[in-house]
Amino acid sequence: MSPISLKPSMSILSNTTDSNSVAVAVSLGSNLPYLNRSPREVVLAAIQSLRRISIESQASSLYLSEPIGCAPGAEDFINAAMVLRLDSKASAGKFLAVLQGIEADYGRQRSAEQNQPRTLDLDIISYGSQELESPGLILPHPRATQRRFVLMPLAEILPEMVLPGQSASIAQLLAALPCIENVQLLI
Repeated sequence: MSPISLKPSMSILSNTTDSNSVAVAVSLGSNLPYLNRSPREVVLAAIQSLRRISIESQASSLYLSEPIGCAPGAEDFINAAMVLRLDSKASAGKFLAVLQGIEADYGRQRSAEQNQPRTLDLDIISYGSQELESPGLILPHPRATQRRFVLMPLAEILPEMVLPGQSASIAQLLAALPCIENVQLLI
């Protein structure tokens, strides 16, 4: 497998606004292998899949985190975050369907039970400045501000980003979060 560059040279969120695109924050995670790929390789491959569907993108490093709310004995997760610039014609609901398709490509099988081990989990953390509460999608992600495995990767790439409905930046939210989760920089 060839090395993958995770960080582009410019920030995806500049002070300029493009009415034809929207910035979307996505959290990635895996703790089960799929076919011949380790969870690390699954997350790296998913990053490449997301890059192919975006106008531009920025990805964090990989992080290792303990599973939260999973059954005892569940493997640690490999996590990352990305910010993508997408065509603004794509709705959050349609983008969620795309993410679920990518998850399925990596063997994700949905269950009614939450916090199960998974080959790939892709969550929309924010979709532009949109706030939404529907049966299948809540924006921004309702638990993002409580999860170190989401905030650490986002703080690496966009520490000053403010999620819709928040007044504190990602870096400030991370600093205020109690250290109850074990999340470590992997690469």
